[in-house]
Amino acid sequence: EIYKYISKTFLFSTGIIILLFASIIFIGDTVEFSKKLSSNENVSTALIFIISSLNLPKMLLEILPFCFFFSGMLWVIKVSNTKEIIIMRSTGLTIRKIVLPIFIVSIILGLFFVLIFSPLISSTQKKILKIESDFLGKPINSILVTNSGFWVKQGNIDGNDMIYAKTLNSKTMQFNDVIVFNFNKEYEVIKKIKAESSELHKNYWLLKNTQVINKIGEISFLEKIKIPTSITKNQIKEGFASPESLSLWSLIPFIKMFESAGFSAKKHRYHLYKLFSFPFLLASMSLLGVSFNLNNFGRKKTNLLLLVGITTGFFIFYTTKIINALSLAGKMPLLFGSMLPIILPLFLAIALIIHADEK
Repeated sequence: EIYKYISKTFLFSTGIIILLFASIIFIGDTVEFSKKLSSNENVSTALIFIISSLNLPKMLLEILPFCFFFSGMLWVIKVSNTKEIIIMRSTGLTIRKIVLPIFIVSIILGLFFVLIFSPLISSTQKKILKIESDFLGKPINSILVTNSGFWVKQGNIDGNDMIYAKTLNSKTMQFNDVIVFNFNKEYEVIKKIKAESSELHKNYWLLKNTQVINKIGEISFLEKIKIPTSITKNQIKEGFASPESLSLWSLIPFIKMFESAGFSAKKHRYHLYKLFSFPFLLASMSLLGVSFNLNNFGRKKTNLLLLVGITTGFFIFYTTKIINALSLAGKMPLLFGSMLPIILPLFLAIALIIHADEK
C-alpha cells in the first residue's frame, strides 16, 4: 500500500510539473511564431495557436527529463512538509526502498512517452510542414530510400516534382536511370521526364539525355534539361527528414536503407539510441530530483537546496547539449554519448541516496 501511495503522489507531482512546463512552452512558442509570421497576411491568430499546439509534443519531449527532475524535487518537498517521509522511515523503510517505486514509475512513463509521443511528434511535424506549404508557400522537400531506388519530392511555384532514381552515387551525387513526374497544385501530372542521369547543382537539377512526355502523350527528346530546386547536396546526404519527424517504427528501416545506400545516418542513429535510453534517463533524473533535500526539513535549508537543485538541473541541461554536439561531431561513440546523460545523474543520485540512508 505504501508503494502505491508513493507512486500516486509522485504521479501527481509529475502531472503538475508537466502541465506547468507545457503551458510555458505553449506561451513561448505562440509569442515566437507571432513574431516570425506577423508580416504574413495569410496567417491568423487561430493558425498561430494551431502551429504552437502541433509543436508542443516535440518541445515537451525534449524537456521531459527536466520535468521529472523537478517533479522529484516537488515530491520530496511535499512529503517533507507533511512529515510523511519521517513516518515512512519510522516503519523501517530505507530511502532506497522509498525511491524504488519512483524509479519504476519513471521507467514505465518513459516507455509510454517513447511509444506514444514518437509517432505523435512525427505526425504533428508533418502537419506543420503541410501548413507551411499551404499558407506560407514554403516548398516541401523530402526523400525516401527504398530497395528499388530513391524518391525525392520537391515543391515548386506551380506544384511539385517527384523524382525517382534507380541508383545514386553517394560521392559524385549523380542520379542514374531518372524519372521525373511534374505535378500541378491539383496533383495532376503535367509531364513525365525520363533521363539517363541527373546531377544536383546549386539551384537546379541537370538532366541529361532526356525524353519528355506531356499530358497528351506527345514525346520530345532533349539533350539537357534544367529543373529549378532549393535542395542542397547536404540535405540529400542527411536524408532530409529530421530525426524527430520520423516515428520510432519508421526510424529503424530508414537508417538501415539510408546507410546501405552509402550515406551517413549519424543523426538518426543517435536519435534512435536516445529514444531507447529515454525511459532510463527519466528514471535517473527523477531519482536525482528526489535525492535533494531528503534529510533537511527546515524551510531555509529547503530553499537553499531547491536553488542548488535548479542550478544542477541547468548544469545537466547544458552538459547534455555539449555531449550531443561531441557525439554528432564524431568526438565520442554515439552509443556512449546517448548513455552518458543517464550515467552522470544516476551515479550522483545513488551517492546522495546512500548518504541519506546512512544518517
